[in-house]
Amino acid sequence: MALETPQAEKTEQHKLVSFTDAAMNGVTGEMVSAIAEKGVKMVEMADDILQPETLSLLKALPETAESLERTLLEVKRLEETGVLKSLIQLADLAASMKQGMTGPMITDMVEKAIKGVELADTFVQLGAIDLVEGMLTAFHNAQLETKEKEPLSSMQLMKAVRQKETREGMTLMIAFLKNLPKELKK
Repeated sequence: MALETPQAEKTEQHKLVSFTDAAMNGVTGEMVSAIAEKGVKMVEMADDILQPETLSLLKALPETAESLERTLLEVKRLEETGVLKSLIQLADLAASMKQGMTGPMITDMVEKAIKGVELADTFVQLGAIDLVEGMLTAFHNAQLETKEKEPLSSMQLMKAVRQKETREGMTLMIAFLKNLPKELKK
């Protein structure tokens, strides 16, 4: 490292002073205020970044970068398709419902839901699915048989009552009508 001569040192100092003078002459008070404001903001931002939570987040970022990128792309896609807006609206609806519901209201709804599930279970255990399918098939077949036909005359009705299938159906309907009031009074 070479030592500078006093003359070279003075020349360097003169250049520095000239540069500083030129800079000071070119700067206005407003510019100094703006620079000072930006400096304060930079210090505040640095203080925010240097918080323990932020530092731990910055340390975890390289490990989660790929997952975070995929998540952000998915959120962008949801936003572009309008799904995100719908989800937000559903969340708002749920929040409104939550605020408007009391404990007893929720208990009542849960009790009704449980009764509905129990009723559905009873239907399944009693073979209601097969029964309903059979009834629908019988009704559909009856519609096809009577389509574009005149109603039965009194004599035809009397003759139909003598048929075994008709009597079986009427016996079932009469037994149903007899049992219905007992079940409705439970």
